[in-house]
Amino acid sequence: MQQHNFYGDLEDYVCQMEKQQAQSAADADDVFAQLARKEKDLILAAELGKALLEKNEEISRANERLTEEYSQQLEVSP
Repeated sequence: MQQHNFYGDLEDYVCQMEKQQAQSAADADDVFAQLARKEKDLILAAELGKALLEKNEEISRANERLTEEYSQQLEVSP
């Protein structure tokens, strides 16, 4: 996952949350609308969590690779 897409998705999420807060005042009595928003929030939170996990795994793999390369360089150097 590209860093730009992740941060773009995060910015979209923040914008959606701001819109929802404004909208929730308008339809506070509409239980079905609230339930639909909560479901969308849950799905979005799961997607963001998955994206964070994938990014973390990508960074961990890169870190392991760099550590291995550095160790090999130390072994070769006199």
